[in-house]
Amino acid sequence: MKNNQLIPEGFKDHVDFNTNVEHEYKNRIIDIFVKNGFDLIKTPLLEFYKKINNNSFVIETKKKEPKLFIRDDITPQIIRIASSRFNGKTRPVKLCYYGEVVRKKGTMLRPERQFLQVGSEIIGSDSILADIEVISLAYKSLRDIGIKNITLELTSKVFLDEIFSKIKDANKLKILKIFINQKDKKNSLSLIKNKNDKIFLENLFNFTGNFKDLEKKINLISISDASKKEIQNIGNIAKVLNIHKGDQIFLDFTEFNKKNYHDGIKFTFFAKNVRGEVASGGRYKIKAKNKEESAVGFTCFMDTVLRASSFENNSKKILVPFDINDKIKQNLINKNYVVFTFFGEISDITKFAKKFFCTHIYINKKIKKI
Repeated sequence: MKNNQLIPEGFKDHVDFNTNVEHEYKNRIIDIFVKNGFDLIKTPLLEFYKKINNNSFVIETKKKEPKLFIRDDITPQIIRIASSRFNGKTRPVKLCYYGEVVRKKGTMLRPERQFLQVGSEIIGSDSILADIEVISLAYKSLRDIGIKNITLELTSKVFLDEIFSKIKDANKLKILKIFINQKDKKNSLSLIKNKNDKIFLENLFNFTGNFKDLEKKINLISISDASKKEIQNIGNIAKVLNIHKGDQIFLDFTEFNKKNYHDGIKFTFFAKNVRGEVASGGRYKIKAKNKEESAVGFTCFMDTVLRASSFENNSKKILVPFDINDKIKQNLINKNYVVFTFFGEISDITKFAKKFFCTHIYINKKIKKI
């Protein structure tokens, strides 16, 4: 670490106007879900350490005490709550949350190692309507905070699992996953010997693109009943969503993430010319003792949201004396002014106001623009 580096790489002090914007956006997203029946919950920053948390900061404890770690994702905490504290709660359980997460390593798309997550989950329902509710509310919340040119990518783990399950050679399977991840159609197909499987995989590659362009062709694919049902589910989601002009739904049936815990439909929101996904989510299973239940949720990454937002700082900041009448002060706040008070006498009030980036001054019972 460089001697002049005050904080670790991947972390930063949030000291600009984006901090205000992030706070406002977080509240607006949560408000949409709360008003639609999702209970807001708050989870702890620390959890007991598990070996699966390989991107988390482990806190060493005394020899006989269990290790702790700083959470790197909130969804596993939701799973813990659902399978313990909420185990006997009537299903479906609808929850929303927000909180900071910390990761040991950043990625090329997200070098930040600490950022705010905002999200929601529906637990205990396998209905496609639950997927539609989460995705539609997620889309609505992103639009509400000013994100435009949104691409919603839909896929499912079901399709490729049908291919992967038939390949017994571990090395061959590893190579196939690399080719598919690289979108290398030719080399991927060369590893498939069964004629029907090869046709199926070729169809998965071919049916990648804008949903509007593929909608009429999608039912022509010759596939298993399980995959056909999943395609119908994805089609139903795409048809029901009220997509605004300038936004699009994109299908990619060869998309997968080997580290992802989603086991069914997966969705990702992107914004034009913005690095990294804005939000993502999908179907997953919660297992507790002898019980297993289905859940669907989404997580919004606020660092990317700020990069994607079209928000413009139109706030008005007004300099007022400390002893201003409370009714006048509240009236200014109601008019969307940020009220900044000064103490004592000031010789050059305009010069003083500019030092604090004020746009207006309240003087002689009048508002004066600088």
